[in-house]
Amino acid sequence: MNFLKNVFASLTKMEFKTLVCFGIIFLVAGITRIGIVIGENSTLVPVEGGMYREGIVGQPIAVNPIISANPSDQDVASLIYPKVSDIIDTYSTENNERVFLLNIKEGLVWDDTKPLSSDDVVFTIQTIQELGDQSPFSKSVQGVVVERMSELQVRLSLPVPYSFFDETIKKLPIIPKHIFGSIPAQNIRLSSYNLEPVGSGPYRFKTFSNRKDGFITEYQLVKNETYNGTRPFIQEFVFRFYENEEDLLKAFRLREIDGFGTASTIETKTLVSPQVKIARIPMLRYYALFFNLNNGELFKNDALRKALLLALDRDRVLTSVFPEGNAESINGPLLDQKPSSPDLDGARALLKKAKINGLTVTLTVPKVEFLEKTAEEVKKQWMNLEEINDVIIHVVDPKSIVEKTIKTNEYEVLLFGNVLENKKDLFPFWDSSQRMYPGLNLSFYKNARVDLLIDTIRQTKDVAQQNALLQNAQNEIIKDVPAIFLYTIPYTYIHTAELGGVPYEENSEIMISNPRDRFMSVEKWYVTKARILE
Repeated sequence: MNFLKNVFASLTKMEFKTLVCFGIIFLVAGITRIGIVIGENSTLVPVEGGMYREGIVGQPIAVNPIISANPSDQDVASLIYPKVSDIIDTYSTENNERVFLLNIKEGLVWDDTKPLSSDDVVFTIQTIQELGDQSPFSKSVQGVVVERMSELQVRLSLPVPYSFFDETIKKLPIIPKHIFGSIPAQNIRLSSYNLEPVGSGPYRFKTFSNRKDGFITEYQLVKNETYNGTRPFIQEFVFRFYENEEDLLKAFRLREIDGFGTASTIETKTLVSPQVKIARIPMLRYYALFFNLNNGELFKNDALRKALLLALDRDRVLTSVFPEGNAESINGPLLDQKPSSPDLDGARALLKKAKINGLTVTLTVPKVEFLEKTAEEVKKQWMNLEEINDVIIHVVDPKSIVEKTIKTNEYEVLLFGNVLENKKDLFPFWDSSQRMYPGLNLSFYKNARVDLLIDTIRQTKDVAQQNALLQNAQNEIIKDVPAIFLYTIPYTYIHTAELGGVPYEENSEIMISNPRDRFMSVEKWYVTKARILE
C-alpha cells in the first residue's frame, strides 16, 4: 500500500491524469468486452412478471360468456372462464360419432378452490339450452343430450352426426354450478357474480373500477395460480374501457394502455413507429349485400339480382372504402374466390330483356362508418344503370338492427356481415331451415340441392370429399345470386413493441372467428425478459 502511495506521489499532475484516463479506458473496455461475451453466449428469454393494459371501446355488462354476446364481456370472460378444451384430458366417440365421451382432468378447481367436475359441464350445457336464443352459444349445443356418467366423465349425444362437433364443443366455455346452480336460468343475469366472476382460466378477477355515473372504466385480472394449463408469463392483465375510439387512440398515444384491437377499420398511418407493432389477423367473416327473397316480388326476379351484381365493381368498392388496402374482395361464402369483372352493358341487357325500368332500391345498412361508405359507393355504381331511378340508403342503429330489421324482415337489400364459427359449415347462413329468425339465412335463400350438399358436408369426415362438396355448394349459391359477396377485412391488433410472444405476428395462417380469439395463446404473451447464459 505504501509502495502505491509513493508511486502516485512521484507522478506529476499530467502523468496522474494520463494514468487515470488509461484506467478508465481499460475499465470501460473490460466491461464492454464482458458485455459482448455475455451477449454472444446468452439469450433473452421471456420471464414471469409485468403488467399489460388492453384498451377496449365499450364496457362490460355481464362477464359471463353463456349469457352475454357483448364484445367487452366476451373479451374479459375469455381470460377468466375455461373452455372445454382446457378441462378435458381425452375424449372418445361412439355410434358413428353421434356420441362423445369427455374425460375431465383430475384435480381441477375454480379460483375459489371449489372442485371443477362433470357437474359444471352438464350444468353449463343445460343452462345454455334453457336460455335458448338468449345465449350466444345456443346453436353450439342445440339438440345435444348431456349426461353425467361420473365425477370426471360426461356423455354427449347428438341427434344426427355432425362432423364439426368436436371443434365446436371444445370452444364452449364452462361456468361454475356452485355459483349459478341455485339461480333460475332467466335470473342468472341478476347475479353479482357476473361483474365479480369466479373462473378457472389463466387469469382470475381481482377488482373493477367505475365512475360515479356507473360506467366501468377498468377490470384488473391477475394470474390464476390454480390454473391447470400452461400459466401465462404476464402477472397482471388490465382492461381499460373507453366510450369511443377517439378516447381509446388518445390513451394509446399517451401510453395509458399498451395495446388494443378492432374488428372495424382504423387508419394506422399516424400510429406507425419503431415502438408500435401492427398485426392484421385474418377473420372468418365476410360482408355482403343480401337480397330479401321473402319481401315482395321485386328481388325474386333473377335478372334484377344478376344485373345488380354485373353493375358492381367490387375492387373499386375496396379502393374507395379501404385506402390502406387491408381488405380483400370475395365472390362467395368460402372466402376463396376473387370476383369477376363488372359488365355494365350486360347488366343493362338483362334489365331490358326482363322489362325492368324506373326502379327504386332501398339499401339498409348499420350505422358503421366503413359500411356507410360501402353503401354510398354501391349506390353510386348502381345509379350508372338508367333503369335505376334511385337507391335509398336506410341507416339503422347497429344495436337494434337484429331486433328491428332482421327479426321483422324489414329490408329489401341488407348490407351486413356474417361471422363463421367454422369456415366449412354453411348451414347457419345458407340452409333453407335457417330462413326465419333466429336463423341467419338473411336472403331467405332456398335451394334443395344446396341443402343436401350442406347436410352431406356436416356428416362426412373425409376432408377431400368435404372440400369438393363445399365448392359445389358455393357454385350453386354464386349462380343463384341470393347475395353479392363484397369483402372480408382482418382484425387489426396494435400494441407496443414491448409485448412479445404474440403468435399471429409470426404465423399468417392463423385465422380467428371472433375478436376474443386473439387471446387464444395469451399464455405465450410476455412483457418482461431476462438474459440467460447458454
